[in-house]
Amino acid sequence: MLDYFDRVSSTEFPMLDRFLSVSFVLLFLTIPVLAQETDPFMRHPAVHPDGERIAFSYQGDLWTVPADGGRAERLTIHEAYDGQPRWRPDGSQIAFTSDRYGNDDLFVMEGGGSTPSRLTHHSTDDAIGGWTPDSTLLFTTRRTYAQAEWSDEIYQVGAEGGTPDRLLDAVGAAPRMSPDGRFVAFERGYNGSDKKGYEGPADRDVWVYDTKEDSYTQIATYEGNDHNPVWTG
Repeated sequence: MLDYFDRVSSTEFPMLDRFLSVSFVLLFLTIPVLAQETDPFMRHPAVHPDGERIAFSYQGDLWTVPADGGRAERLTIHEAYDGQPRWRPDGSQIAFTSDRYGNDDLFVMEGGGSTPSRLTHHSTDDAIGGWTPDSTLLFTTRRTYAQAEWSDEIYQVGAEGGTPDRLLDAVGAAPRMSPDGRFVAFERGYNGSDKKGYEGPADRDVWVYDTKEDSYTQIATYEGNDHNPVWTG
């Protein structure tokens, strides 16, 4: 398994691992299946909760493929860019981000494919985070808070849509809730994650919010960028 930076060793959060170590493993699973060993357009792998299927984005549409190999099935056909699939905890639906209406919004469809339903309707971009155990979607947006260099906020919206509401008081991005529903891992910082090799006070770090204690803990202290946390185990 390939680890970027190092595995978080905190005994308080044993399931928090680095995103890249997971994503590279999943990409190695999907690429041989489609016989596209060097294809640069396969992105955003997401494993079904039962481990039997993998959803991913390919050339702007969403696909699924059996985890043990087989024929890939196309789920969306649209001129917009569909990406970042996220399986609902019970495996029945896939949420994703798409720019079908000019900016990125959140959508949801059945796990086997269906007409997507739009969940967010705002002129700013919404970036999907992950599902909560009770099937609420967490996402990053820039709806109300603004400052010179950082304005990302973490919101939540139900699987059926409705009015989103802000989840955390702190600014941050890429939220992922722990399987037990207690902790929310997210990233915060001022430096863009695309600035490779940056080290300094504006770097992005991983934090965890404890919903029970209403407290924040910084998990990653590396001087470079740490981002996109996921929970494993």
